[in-house]
Amino acid sequence: MFCWASKIITLSKTKNITSVEELLITLEKSMISEEYRGFSTRFSLLSGGDAELRLEAGHEKVLLKARPILHPSRKLLKEGRGEGSNLLVCPHIPEPLAADLRHAGISHGDPNGRLFVQAPTFLLDRRPGEIFYQNSRTGPDPFSPKASRIVRALLSKRDSPLTQDELSKRTEVSRTIVSQVLSKLVEDDWVRQVSPSGRRTSAYYQLADFDRLLDAWAAVDDWTKRTTVHQYSVLSNHPEEIAATIRDLFTPKEPAPGESGRANVVFTQWFAAWLRYPYTTPPVVTAYLPDKRLLDAVPYRKVNTGGNLWLVIPSDKGVFHEAQERKGFLLAGDVQIYLDLLRVGQRGPDQAAELRQWEGFSR
Repeated sequence: MFCWASKIITLSKTKNITSVEELLITLEKSMISEEYRGFSTRFSLLSGGDAELRLEAGHEKVLLKARPILHPSRKLLKEGRGEGSNLLVCPHIPEPLAADLRHAGISHGDPNGRLFVQAPTFLLDRRPGEIFYQNSRTGPDPFSPKASRIVRALLSKRDSPLTQDELSKRTEVSRTIVSQVLSKLVEDDWVRQVSPSGRRTSAYYQLADFDRLLDAWAAVDDWTKRTTVHQYSVLSNHPEEIAATIRDLFTPKEPAPGESGRANVVFTQWFAAWLRYPYTTPPVVTAYLPDKRLLDAVPYRKVNTGGNLWLVIPSDKGVFHEAQERKGFLLAGDVQIYLDLLRVGQRGPDQAAELRQWEGFSR
């Protein structure tokens, strides 16, 4: 078995591939032709606009005809494996979809270096380290800041159907964007329409696959890009005491005219997970604030690293949606807490895994 894998990094400047001809030419230039201890691969263009991948491992030779798809989606899984002599090739195959293709035994590759072929006597599984090429857009990115508000709402109401109007109100996103994102989610089989619309009734939508949708979001989520973290050193070692001080500092006692009086602070990461499903003592108290100007009121010493209080300014205020109250504290939704723990140290990923495995997660 030959297997290469590394941390996948999406570069700030990537090229969109918009035609089959461009895809095949790019594959010929970028797909690694190699020889290693009797194992070799070669991708070649053929006359008539076709292409093939030739593999040799020992005495076994495999020839796969390239099947180009410009806009891959999970609909490919419904088609089954098809003929074993085909190699599905796309500009970019996201890791969640690639995982499904591997599980289904479907050979696939892209010009970023991804290549999976399962033969009777060997398995080739090479995964990209960097993303140079992307699929041309056919619809909204469901994990962009505004669109992810819709994904968050659906994951937070995992057992309940919602209409487009309900999603629009919950997310503060226009009904047009809600409609576009839902269409994309339905196309990728993450969401299904569970009732038709009529003259007096609205269509309802519900999650089709909670885990796969959350995994797909987690695969592209970047804590460092969507947040600005301000660390502070607090003498107290008691998480609840620190959190209570911050809660009281940023919760308006009397709302100003025209305001709801909603708290300006929502807790996440270790402290929030600890209140939801205790696993380890929180090493840090983390809270979202909606405006950087609120930091002027913080009475603690600011530090570059090692702080036990993190106040976070998000790039999108959707993180405040689906908040929940526990023991007098307003917490981010379970899905947001989970995502926020995945890309940090101090056993954050362990706490995230325990929270997700809990039967009450996002319920």
